Amino acid sequence: MRVLLLSSLWPPAVLGGAELHAAQLAERLVDAGHEVGVVTYGSPGERVIAQVPSKPYPLQEFASQPASKRALMHLRDVWNPDTASILEKVISDFAPDVVHSHTVQGMSAVALTRPGKMQIPHVHTLHDYWLLCQRTSMVQRDGTACTTSCRGCAAITAVRERQIRGNAPDVVLGVSKAVTAEHERLEWASGRLRILYNPVESPPEPRPVRDVGAPVFGYLGQLAAYKGVGTLLSAFKAADIRGSRLLVGGRGPLLSEVQSAGAAPSGAAPSSAAPSGAAPSGAAPSGGGVEALGWVGGDTKEQFFNEIDCLVVPSEWSDPAPIVLNEARARGIPVIGAEAGGIPELISPKASALLFPSRDSGALSDRLRMFAAAPADYTAPPELAPLDWAGHLEGLMTAYRDAGAR
Repeated sequence: MRVLLLSSLWPPAVLGGAELHAAQLAERLVDAGHEVGVVTYGSPGERVIAQVPSKPYPLQEFASQPASKRALMHLRDVWNPDTASILEKVISDFAPDVVHSHTVQGMSAVALTRPGKMQIPHVHTLHDYWLLCQRTSMVQRDGTACTTSCRGCAAITAVRERQIRGNAPDVVLGVSKAVTAEHERLEWASGRLRILYNPVESPPEPRPVRDVGAPVFGYLGQLAAYKGVGTLLSAFKAADIRGSRLLVGGRGPLLSEVQSAGAAPSGAAPSSAAPSGAAPSGAAPSGGGVEALGWVGGDTKEQFFNEIDCLVVPSEWSDPAPIVLNEARARGIPVIGAEAGGIPELISPKASALLFPSRDSGALSDRLRMFAAAPADYTAPPELAPLDWAGHLEGLMTAYRDAGAR
């Protein structure tokens, strides 16, 4: 089968888990004997056969642009004529059996309609809320989660719905029940939506057995308000678990708050070194039990997972399907998770008692203490659940066949 993947970004240009998943999928499809081509929004990379020019700047620089330039990107994301001409040529030349689109921010709704116009079977995966929100996340610029759709996003949603209605993707896959349910409001998606969880990847090697004394909690992700980082810092301080530590990996606008939380109290001597295996190069040792690790990836990510006893995912937005949950579950690491988005669907049933109401610092403090009091009660063996790569590819092949049958 010849598969054409569409993804705004492509490694090494990475902002989130969607483009990493798409790149991993490309390799899995090739290993299974399929031929794969990729179209991106100005991102070169392996298997990329065409790029829609990223104008007026690369997509990964969007957040740092002034309002006037962000508006230009939003305008181009409503209708991008370059996407139309490039996709028409690529589809004609590559002759795919199916087009599979992922995040298409910047390429506009043309990326979701051109395959249908050319009568090519089309599967689209929902990794975020781009079809409902111009920022793709239903989060305001100040980092707080939206409770209702703003007028601007409602208008863009209505425009995109009109654009897509006549040539919609044949099958639409949601990476969680939560993200799928949010998109049921789109009339054109009726009868096309189904759930296909992201696959859980096997770790490179078994995680070392840890003797849990004072627990080590971990957070991995963007350091932003909507990710619940502020709530986590407050909750960890209030929990006051003797000897416990909180390792915080990531970058973002709340980095200074994380560093301040880990600063030694006035007059106290700072730690002489990070604990063995805990902190990648550049980590700031903790004086208050909190350690700011900075960016964590590759080998340092495995060091992070090997050092923690429990992962905390305190999201304050409708997080569709955090990849870090899959990574923790595959390693047998229990999770304290917010009741937000797809998080409750993805944690191990044994850790379900550790779920807490999103934004509730007091409840999170309670869950931290619960885990510290009885870690074994919430720890399950490593498992490739809810879906491994074999199951994911089986579901995907079914979607590809169904798209061709519509």
